[in-house]
Amino acid sequence: MRTFTRVSLSRRRNGKGIGSAGSVHKIFTVSFADFYEEKLSLCYNNKESVERGCRSFFSPEGVYVMEAVMDAVLNVETEQSMIPDADYDMLVIPYKDATANLLVRLNTLNQDYRLKYKNYPIHHIQDRIKRKKSIEQKLLKKKRPVSADEARETLTDIAGVRIICYFEEDIYSVIEMIKRQSDILMLREKDYVKNPKPSGYMSYHLILGMPVYHTDGMEYYPVEVQLRTLSMDLWASMEHRICYKESDKTEPTRAQFRDMAQKLRDMEYMMREMADE
Repeated sequence: MRTFTRVSLSRRRNGKGIGSAGSVHKIFTVSFADFYEEKLSLCYNNKESVERGCRSFFSPEGVYVMEAVMDAVLNVETEQSMIPDADYDMLVIPYKDATANLLVRLNTLNQDYRLKYKNYPIHHIQDRIKRKKSIEQKLLKKKRPVSADEARETLTDIAGVRIICYFEEDIYSVIEMIKRQSDILMLREKDYVKNPKPSGYMSYHLILGMPVYHTDGMEYYPVEVQLRTLSMDLWASMEHRICYKESDKTEPTRAQFRDMAQKLRDMEYMMREMADE
């Protein structure tokens, strides 16, 4: 029996689908009788209302297309792809502690830098804990079992921190200050500032191992860290907003964003020179 994590339904008229939602991954053509008999093993809060809706929209002799999509209208999830709320709540507690630990250190370093050099390297900091649904989706994408234990063993981005600096040199100053913290582990490091992605994207990526102390000892938990300047963050935010779907990323659009990335970088260099005057 087929199981879908997300489905949307559209009627086919004259060989053309109507009412498509999201990006199509697979297409199955079935009669309504087959559809109703199989019911797709839907795990849904109000299964009967879904079935009534299907009966009112479809006729038995119609032929229909089911599109397995990531952002489908019904947003139906199977029991196998869900982490219990209680397990999720327990999972994220140490990641929240790890994030809080890092934020305290970053704010202290920023204040200390201000006292010594009369400037703040950090403009602001954002943090987030990955939502339950996002964890489930990522495990499914990796074709891993969906559970809190698997998330703990597999994922390194349950906790995330984004550090927004003023200028490129500030990024490297902050990184050096972090590296001098002897009890923080540097698990992974990628420099997309000196080596931008082909799209024009620039950022410095770290996976840090942050110590979290329990009553019975200490454990390290990963925190994903991104460091950007204000101009890099503007570019990344606008690129995500304008090119949210892969279909929006046409070659002319990509070329424009590459050009704007360089212009923003040039503007930042000019402002750096102004600050030094």
